[in-house]
Amino acid sequence: MRHKTLSECFSLCATKSQYFLRNGACKYSTSLQDAKPYKSIPGLSSLPYLGPFHHFLPVVGQFGPNVNFSEMVGALHKKHGPVVKMNGLFARANMVILFEPDDIDQVYRSLEANPLRPGFDTMVYFREVLKKDTFDGVYGLTTAQGPKWRDFRTKVNPALLKLKLVRVYTSALEEIAQDFVERLKRIKEDKTYMTNKFDYELTKWSLESVALVGLGARLGCLTDELTPEHPASKLMKCAKDMMLLSFKLEFFPNPWKYFATPTFKKLMNTLDTQWNVSTLYIEMARKRIAERGHDVPEEDKSIIEKLLAIDERVAIMMANEMLLAGIDTVAFTVTSLLYHLAINPEKQEKLRQEIRSDDLHKRYLRACLKETQRIWHVIPSNLRRSDRDHVVRGYHIPPGVDVIAPNEYLSNLEKYYPRPKEFIPERWLADKTDPLYYGNAHPMVTLPFGFGIRSCIGRRIAELEIEILMKKLIDEFKVTWEGPPIKLVNKLMNSFEKPYNFRFETAK
Repeated sequence: MRHKTLSECFSLCATKSQYFLRNGACKYSTSLQDAKPYKSIPGLSSLPYLGPFHHFLPVVGQFGPNVNFSEMVGALHKKHGPVVKMNGLFARANMVILFEPDDIDQVYRSLEANPLRPGFDTMVYFREVLKKDTFDGVYGLTTAQGPKWRDFRTKVNPALLKLKLVRVYTSALEEIAQDFVERLKRIKEDKTYMTNKFDYELTKWSLESVALVGLGARLGCLTDELTPEHPASKLMKCAKDMMLLSFKLEFFPNPWKYFATPTFKKLMNTLDTQWNVSTLYIEMARKRIAERGHDVPEEDKSIIEKLLAIDERVAIMMANEMLLAGIDTVAFTVTSLLYHLAINPEKQEKLRQEIRSDDLHKRYLRACLKETQRIWHVIPSNLRRSDRDHVVRGYHIPPGVDVIAPNEYLSNLEKYYPRPKEFIPERWLADKTDPLYYGNAHPMVTLPFGFGIRSCIGRRIAELEIEILMKKLIDEFKVTWEGPPIKLVNKLMNSFEKPYNFRFETAK
């Protein structure tokens, strides 16, 4: 093997130096000793205990209580630059928002061995304190950290992430999607409109689908007999109430840690109801599994059946979390995709032609899904709690700080995606010579399912559910939107404000 000459080594070093200078990496010292202190990071002014709460007050606050997250971080980015500090609300952990993908990559990869993503304090209290004996040390992916999280994730990964295993549900999910289409035909207002009912109907489809995959059975959500007292109705209500109540308790003044407030009691009752109802369905699934016996092909087993063979407590917890977290998230993405197709009829027609063709790959459908997830993430940011010292752009970020990646905001910047506000699925199919080519963006910019080993475990299932439903809907209906643009609402996760001005007409 030929050794490099001294001149070649100098040339290589010069090339690397040019690269780092061009990308700004050599402008700042990475030495902890030379780093500027954390308190010198620019950002929102802060008050003792309250943190930056005054910025979110009605009328007098810079942002107000109903601020859109991406708009807020955009204003902070414009004013303060690539590293922004925001002290924690009400003595919670301090936060640093990073706006450069290389910086996000540096910090997140350094934390990948033990990725800490704090759950909501109220959920942690419910599982680890109030219901400690019930959960018995198995806290699930939502609230567990460290070795307990890693052990849980390792056990459930094979059943949920292998595409081959997930795709065995295709036929059953197609049946559910067809039932949803038939139901829309029956209940449309004035034969074409779906306004106040649409989100509720879509939530029922979402629960029916995730229950089929997780429990191996349908719940009857799409029947006309579904009443508010039906267990499935209670699950849907609990999922929505949990998000709203958690938002109030986690991000607004509330002394629940000192005494039980009415809102806190309501949330604990909501979580208790959700656990009891999901446990009822899980026990019914276990009974069906026992009656079937053990001579069942692996490909015919539900997720809970696969997990019961590994760890009973893990199986029960995973099924519970699927019934809690897998409803509104998927429904949001379907609504978002339908909206973008409705206001871009030429894209919708292009998708319809692909769906009706003999093309089995359905590349344009997947491109449409990626594009809507770029524009609107289910959760507009990612988060990691640092467990070590970092130096980013010359600033010291100490342990215990939550490092925020504002991915939805970054995904809508011209510097990463040309014409970012436009719905252009073709960017995900373009070749590398095309200015629209998605690969020109840094891979840490768009992360709708999170990052690394702590990314969304339900991704494969969610994508399959959405693709199957969209094929049915676009083949059957021409979807249009009438009225003002849909309005995005941020409360822990993104949602949409009513009314839903969709119009469904028979597609030709």
